[in-house]
Amino acid sequence: MKQLHFTREQVIKILEDYSIQTRIGLDVVFSHFLKTQLQLCVVHVERNVLKQVRPKDREAVAADFRQVFRTEDSSYTQEQARVAWQQFTEKWGRYYAGIKRMRDKERMEWYFTYLAYDYRIRNMLYSTNWIERLNRDYKRVTRMRGALPNPQSTILLLGYVAMTRKAYERKVPKLNYETGKFKWEA
Repeated sequence: MKQLHFTREQVIKILEDYSIQTRIGLDVVFSHFLKTQLQLCVVHVERNVLKQVRPKDREAVAADFRQVFRTEDSSYTQEQARVAWQQFTEKWGRYYAGIKRMRDKERMEWYFTYLAYDYRIRNMLYSTNWIERLNRDYKRVTRMRGALPNPQSTILLLGYVAMTRKAYERKVPKLNYETGKFKWEA
């Protein structure tokens, strides 16, 4: 069987077509494509914060955390979120050193990228769990196949995987709200 190979130019073209890249082990892509916006998973940071907290404080910390990373407020900006994050870490950092250490980490900026987008699609961007699940399924299916005859068959197979998984049946908002970041054909 013939193995599938993409040229460097093909990979660059594919990656340049996306304006936002979620982190799924692609920090290298971010460093080479400076216009790419990186969004880290807010759900993962919430889990990390809550596992450091005593059970009696978990509910209060989770409520404050959700106020920092809210998605439905159309007037909520990245700057407001950063200030709210600083206040959150000041409040809870007094009791939990792990939260205090998170305050000034540079990578925390990457958790607020979703706020640069229209509020109607923010809830789709702030968590990368569904993308990670899709990538895991892609890897599993392509590993089972071994080799594919051409790029078109790979795309067909990956499209089939994405369309047949119940896990990906989620409400997707109309993406044409974001006219500034995405170019839509009429």
